[in-house]
Amino acid sequence: MQFSPFKAMLVASSLLLANPSFADKASQQAIKAAITHPDRPAGDAKDDAKRKPEAIMNYFDIKPGSTVLDVLAGSGYYSEMLSRVVGEQGKVIIHNDKHFLKYYGSKLAKRLDGGKRLSNAERIDISLNTLDLAENSLDTIFIILGYHDFYYIFSETEIINVPKVLAKFKKFLKPGGTVAIVDHEAVKGAPASVGNTLHRIDPQRVKADMKKAGFTLDGELSILQNSTDDKAKEIWDIPGRQTSRFVMRFKNGQ
Repeated sequence: MQFSPFKAMLVASSLLLANPSFADKASQQAIKAAITHPDRPAGDAKDDAKRKPEAIMNYFDIKPGSTVLDVLAGSGYYSEMLSRVVGEQGKVIIHNDKHFLKYYGSKLAKRLDGGKRLSNAERIDISLNTLDLAENSLDTIFIILGYHDFYYIFSETEIINVPKVLAKFKKFLKPGGTVAIVDHEAVKGAPASVGNTLHRIDPQRVKADMKKAGFTLDGELSILQNSTDDKAKEIWDIPGRQTSRFVMRFKNGQ
């Protein structure tokens, strides 16, 4: 039986997607050290089994010395680890919309401890609509469980202008830089408004938005998918918030 080049390509592609580790050895070691760091809050580690941070950060190739923007970072679960991975020569910008502060402000303040912890991290509390950073200053933009909030109505006076925000991200990101997106999956064809109601987003909506903004889809992972998740329900109604989550990697300028 002949094995066609096309089938060989498919097999190679599936093997590549099955292996979430794309980082070099030094980066892999830095990621592992960040996850097992003795000063890491115990509460964070409790979520590792369902969030798989080692595989996720390896897949998005987080490196020592990088500058990372953690978008809508919440209490800083990933910010903490990113800070330790990028190290003294790197930087993490921890972003939250001001409306997030009533939920996460005190937790994030405790994590940073007035600058005594994560000294290479900068905290910015501002609307995505007005966020402004230097051009070509970022290696990676992390949007973890936050893209659906691009379609969340924070108030009558604040609605995120998604095309404008993505255009700014493209300007902030270095050529070849990465946009890392993980989010709660909505049912296929769900309108963007479910970001406001169910706190979910259709993966195809994300792909369409990013393509229109000029980013190139560079890969997907299935390691956070959950076949038992009822995608028609609000995430708070899912036991343990064990939602089915998509993982997408986009590149700038490729």
